[in-house]
Amino acid sequence: MNPIKHLLFILRQRRAGNRVSFSAYLKGHEQIELGHGCKIHADASVDASRSPGVRFGDKVTLNRYAYVQGGAGGVRLGNRVEINNFSIVNGTGGVDIGDDTLVGPGVRIISYQHRHARGTLIRTQAVDARPIRIGRDCWLGANSVILAGVTIGDGAVVAAGAIVRADVPDYAIVAGVPTSVKKYRI
Repeated sequence: MNPIKHLLFILRQRRAGNRVSFSAYLKGHEQIELGHGCKIHADASVDASRSPGVRFGDKVTLNRYAYVQGGAGGVRLGNRVEINNFSIVNGTGGVDIGDDTLVGPGVRIISYQHRHARGTLIRTQAVDARPIRIGRDCWLGANSVILAGVTIGDGAVVAAGAIVRADVPDYAIVAGVPTSVKKYRI
């Protein structure tokens, strides 16, 4: 990371109305697009170096130690999305998060899975990358895991510690390992 480019990017963002910490880790500046009023706190990371882009809507917050990696599919965060401390968003298969969604601490959004055919080392096998779509006004509870290929509907709530490996309907409240619908937000 070129320190001068890093500094110029941060200063340019601050002039544009964004609050980007000098100690945030930003890689692939030319592929990072911030809306207006975004906050990237100290020790947060955005890596768009091998990505078609990482796009933040307006008033997106990336809290301390959160990590957004654009990957081959890219990441798009809608308006007023908040990614909490120690969360990971991996865009290998592509990740799209709708407006007003809250991502709790320690959440893992991972848009790829390793293949595991017998007779070949797992680390040498290709990965299966599939997009993740998370709707508007969702809440992903602390330490939940969202796996590749999942769509989470608008207004859904994912309980803390849940593992989501199948689609979640609009306004459903899901919990468990793997998740099941417990009730609806009606």
